[in-house]
Amino acid sequence: MQKNRKHERSNRLVAYKFLLMTKLTFILMLLTFMDVSAKVYSQDSKITLSLENVTISKALRSIESKSAYKFFYSNSRFPADKKVTLTAKDKAVKDLLDDILNNTPFTYHLLGADIIVITDKTAQLSPVVIKGKVVDEKGLPLPGVNIRVKGTATGVSSAQDGTYQITVPDENAILVYSFVGYKPQETSPNGHHVLDISLSPESGSLNEVLVVGYGTQKKSDILGAVTSFDAKNIADKPLDRVEQALIGEMAGVQVRQQTGMPGVGLSILVRGTGSITAGNEPLYVVDGFPLEVSSQNSNGTFTNNPLNNISPSDIESVQVLKDAAAGAIYGSRAANGVVIITTKRGQAGKVKINFNANTGISSVSKKLDVLNAQEWIEQATDVENANWVASGTGRTADQTNAERAAILGLTNGAVNTNYMSDPRWTEPGHPGLTYVDWQDEVFRKALFENYNLSASGGSENVKYFISGNYLNQNGTLINSNYINYGMRANVEANASKKLKFGINLAPTYSINNAPTAEGKDNQLMHIAQMVPIVESSTGINSGAYGTPTYTWSNAKVISPYAYLKSTVDEIKISRLLGTAYAEYDILPGLAVKSTVNYDGISQTTKTYIPDYVTVGASSALTTNPGLYSSGSYTVLSQQDFLNENTISYNKTFANKHTISAVAGVSYNIVHDETVGLATAGGYANDIITTLNNAIPTSAGVTYTGTNTETNNTLFSYYSRLQYAYEDKYLISGTIRRDASSKFGADNRWGTFPSASVGWRISKESFFDDVKPVSDLKLRFSWGKSGNNNIGNYNSIPTLSSANYNFGGNTPISATGQVVSGLANPYLKWETSTTYNAGLDASFLAGRINLTVDAYNKKNSDLLLNLPVLAASGFTTSLQNIGAVVNKGLELSLNTVNIKRQDFQWSMNANIAFNKNTVTALGPGNATIQIASAYSGSNAPYLLEKGLPEFSYYVTKVEGILTAADIANPKVAKIAGETVGDPKYYDANNDGVINANDRVVDGHPSPDYTWGWTNTFRYHDFDLSVLVYGQHGGSILSYFGRAIDVAGSTSQNLLGVWNDRWTPENQNYSAPRGKLDPTYTVPYVTSDWIYSTDFIRVQNITLGYNLKKLFPNSKSISGARVYVTLENYFGHDKYTGGVNPEAQNTNVSGNSSYAVPGDYGSMPLSKTASLGVNFSF
Repeated sequence: MQKNRKHERSNRLVAYKFLLMTKLTFILMLLTFMDVSAKVYSQDSKITLSLENVTISKALRSIESKSAYKFFYSNSRFPADKKVTLTAKDKAVKDLLDDILNNTPFTYHLLGADIIVITDKTAQLSPVVIKGKVVDEKGLPLPGVNIRVKGTATGVSSAQDGTYQITVPDENAILVYSFVGYKPQETSPNGHHVLDISLSPESGSLNEVLVVGYGTQKKSDILGAVTSFDAKNIADKPLDRVEQALIGEMAGVQVRQQTGMPGVGLSILVRGTGSITAGNEPLYVVDGFPLEVSSQNSNGTFTNNPLNNISPSDIESVQVLKDAAAGAIYGSRAANGVVIITTKRGQAGKVKINFNANTGISSVSKKLDVLNAQEWIEQATDVENANWVASGTGRTADQTNAERAAILGLTNGAVNTNYMSDPRWTEPGHPGLTYVDWQDEVFRKALFENYNLSASGGSENVKYFISGNYLNQNGTLINSNYINYGMRANVEANASKKLKFGINLAPTYSINNAPTAEGKDNQLMHIAQMVPIVESSTGINSGAYGTPTYTWSNAKVISPYAYLKSTVDEIKISRLLGTAYAEYDILPGLAVKSTVNYDGISQTTKTYIPDYVTVGASSALTTNPGLYSSGSYTVLSQQDFLNENTISYNKTFANKHTISAVAGVSYNIVHDETVGLATAGGYANDIITTLNNAIPTSAGVTYTGTNTETNNTLFSYYSRLQYAYEDKYLISGTIRRDASSKFGADNRWGTFPSASVGWRISKESFFDDVKPVSDLKLRFSWGKSGNNNIGNYNSIPTLSSANYNFGGNTPISATGQVVSGLANPYLKWETSTTYNAGLDASFLAGRINLTVDAYNKKNSDLLLNLPVLAASGFTTSLQNIGAVVNKGLELSLNTVNIKRQDFQWSMNANIAFNKNTVTALGPGNATIQIASAYSGSNAPYLLEKGLPEFSYYVTKVEGILTAADIANPKVAKIAGETVGDPKYYDANNDGVINANDRVVDGHPSPDYTWGWTNTFRYHDFDLSVLVYGQHGGSILSYFGRAIDVAGSTSQNLLGVWNDRWTPENQNYSAPRGKLDPTYTVPYVTSDWIYSTDFIRVQNITLGYNLKKLFPNSKSISGARVYVTLENYFGHDKYTGGVNPEAQNTNVSGNSSYAVPGDYGSMPLSKTASLGVNFSF
């Protein structure tokens, strides 16, 4: 207990120092920017100007560009023949205006600190202050709306809560309200000093502005396959990771929840799996910073997920670039799609403060169906009796334990668990025994709490967004917990009308207590295998703390409860994600920008396994405590530095021709370091868990350790050119050149072009009378993108340490260096080529919006490990060979079904079909059979031309053998099979069941995925329901295999064995045959393949607007309370595990052909939560 308190104090001290450091950083940064702002305005009193023969309006604009003043005037009132010639140095604005307006009928008036109104000298100036709020069609605030006085160049923007304040010259001024994607609106005060405005969206969603590579575009101008997610609803839901917000929301974007452990990253697949061994995760771009691509480990987990520690509450929008034309600007790493995340920015106006908080209870959404104690006793008794009868002549099932012991020659109460049962099983109340549900012991109801506080605002010259968040999430597995502290500051400052600076900083710190529970031979597997009976004297600590295990159980498996409660597996991550940039407008529409990006990650992992939960250590617990304890400490450090420099040009000519161009150059370097130490000889005691308490082995070795350092660099040129004629005919092209240090010297450069065209049919004159169709666009694109997601040094020879034995009567060994792999200097980029045809349509003034995409994506020159001759000393060599094709169809539908003042109902539905096919594999397209670590010589995975990747190749079960089958020599059987055993499919019809009878029986990828969201608003209530699912895939479950045994007296079984064939229940359609078979089961069989079809009600959120409770409050602009059920309802067909999307073990056991699979997964959590949102 003392060491735990010290550990907690240490965590609190680190967290306190971290928070103190970040607070001081933000305070100093804000003071700096406030000082910059003050200097900008204090220097506006005098300016230098040179004008020759210009109009009055141009002269005024020149003053405006060099000062902090804004002018209100009407161009039409200035005489066209009045010209101004003026030269001034350090002259006051007042004096310049006197000179310009001299000998004219005009004068000027100063309103407030920075507004100047130009009027007739005879006019009586009656300035009016107008206040109000701008909302959208749903009554939600619209920040950033442009509000200006018509005929002038001056205006303001609405604040984060939609409010604004503007001074107009008089009551007759006309205000124009405009916002991208909404119809502009004009109005005049006419005696009203408060104007609340509701803007209507432009017809169709095609006017939505999306963030794309190195810029933004209206959706109507986008020619690639881009899907977006509006993150303004994130605050309405209790999310702890960004990926969770995307589940079921986007067609063709599959977000896989592979584990229920807290703080673990989710996997995202965009349009299926294209690569075989070079990763399939997309490129993540945060605020323009392309983060280092982090592939899953061979077991399906992540070491450093790029989205770790990023708070969902800070997200403004998410766009996914799905095809090569959209992502080609990021060419080198866009083969698997690009996820662009934009964080929130400040808006000019009053300070806006938002506070979001939610808390709730999580529990496991599903438990594994295994035998309970009584069911296990029944099958164990049947197995013992069958074993006994088969063990010798004259032995019968009705013989007692005493009779069996006598026959076996056992004395002094000794038992043989293969033949004898525990007599207490049949005694009333089973004295001395405790029946246990191990899942109930290790799973718990877990509390979580999540808080986010943000402030935003600024002036026209300095804008800021600052936030802080705290998440404390207890896992549903005992002793698991995830804590995250995060802060963010996005600040932008205008040094002048042309020069802008910005900085984004996001320091975070997390602590993840993640017990080693998932995967082969870990605790979740043990939980499933543990016999559900223990001695009452040991209870649920059976086998731990020196106690014996239950006799009828596996002596090598001790209490998972004790193990999970006692071990330490703690991961701490400090991360600083930062961007600094400067942008200069050379000319109107022409700008240059330079950014410096840094992503620094420091991760430490501490493990400790005490001897009192270590198998075989009980003998030394008293005499040498700590001797069999083990521990490790690992440090991982990554620095990702990127510099990008771009020039962009945007111009419209004659209101018909629009040109948009961008070009740039970038340099990226990533440096990784790892240091690992582990005990070699145990600990001096069980009190101190740090490595300084380690003791040496008898050979004098205290620690074993490793240290690695790696680098990779990327140098790139890129450009994009777009042209639009009357916003009707669209064409776009991009090209990118990348050089990667991961490839050989002659193949480092890759070229990734794209081209696309579009036709907005709805802009044609012949379409004017088609009133139901608001917008219609056809588009076609082609492009190439690259994948370099391999090791840093596969193209050059590397060495590793090894021992060599010189032999002789007294063997002598020496440590030296050997080649660690077959280098391939000819490695080059894996390339993805995509053809995409799409349609964007909007009907009934934007109430129905449809997007359809059809694509063909071919990954060629695969970075694939090919088998080589064993004489080489290696098993595989990395080559550029082979191809995989994904073909698919995606549909997205957004509708506003009902739109009344008191009730609205909107819907978002999507479905995506994808077919994955291997189209080429090396010389002669030879099939690659991939064995698993547990399948013997019968390889269960196939890479074969014409089949999906990693298709399952197994012996198929097609029923139960009948007496007629046994008597029929034409029915193939395995030696020893009898009535009630499984009937296997004789694929080659040779009368023998062996490896030649394996057939293809399923594949990992689903045939289609879908999502369906309905949102309802009634007065102040809102309700949203998200349902999603997938269909057509399957999982070969080695977790299921481990507990799918035909009876046991020392481990538990899957619940499916309750429905087995028995002599009393001769059901020949039963899912399993009889217990205790006398034949050798062929590995692998179709019994271990399960459908991954599922349907989940991912989110149900009911909210209520509390603003009416504060009708007179000037400080509270918004208030809402909500309740949410997350992942509370669902159905799947995976009875061999708890999560059909689970990945936790490389079930192939082969790093060259890693096949992530399930060997014991943490169930997903279902959560009930309560939250509040306040805006001030």
